[in-house]
Amino acid sequence: MKLEPEIMTNNILKTINKIFGILSHNDKLVFKNSDLFNFSDTEIITPIGNILPLLLKHKSKLSNQPIKFKLLEQLINELTKNKSIIRLNHIGFCYKVASQEQEKQRLVNLVKQTRFHLYQEKSNDDALWLFIGNLENWEKPLIEMVPVVKTNDKWVNYWLPHIQIDIDTTLTSQEIEDLITTVYNKTIKPYLFTIDGIVYFVRNRLGCVDRININLDLATNSRNTKFHRQHSLTKIS
Repeated sequence: MKLEPEIMTNNILKTINKIFGILSHNDKLVFKNSDLFNFSDTEIITPIGNILPLLLKHKSKLSNQPIKFKLLEQLINELTKNKSIIRLNHIGFCYKVASQEQEKQRLVNLVKQTRFHLYQEKSNDDALWLFIGNLENWEKPLIEMVPVVKTNDKWVNYWLPHIQIDIDTTLTSQEIEDLITTVYNKTIKPYLFTIDGIVYFVRNRLGCVDRININLDLATNSRNTKFHRQHSLTKIS
């Protein structure tokens, strides 16, 4: 059974549509009419139904912070000019649940009704890392579902929920940090996602709309997407 839509504000959807419009200025980031995800005026449309209610159930304690669209456009223009963008890796949805195992089984059952598969990556934090897509073409973008039950992180009620747009780039972590600092004039504090001393992506919180955080994750050249998808993701459905 797919998720039913509910009455909700559509500021977040208008914002996401505008963000994706800006991203599509780069010809490697054109995803309109994707068979994995689309954003209408009322829904986040995926093969398993509208998943916006998952994000609205437990909203962030943060106040709304509008997206600086002109600066995002400047950032994408700089990345395009430098030919730094490789592809959209995935779009992710991180949200709170009562039970991770029940949520995982729910996703397994929903994905079985589609032509896609559900994959899992070993997590190094308190969330499950689940991906929807088809790895027969490893270069295609995926959907990531990141359910969280509890964590010792005292800031969890602030950074949850969030939408993450993850882009593969040719840049080092320092180059990404420098670019973000230059464009956003220190109004964004980049967060380096590091495993075993290697920075795999740099997270940039663009803002908070309808008390849902929106992050732009720029992967460094240390991440090997082909290897990751062929060796780190386990098919479970």
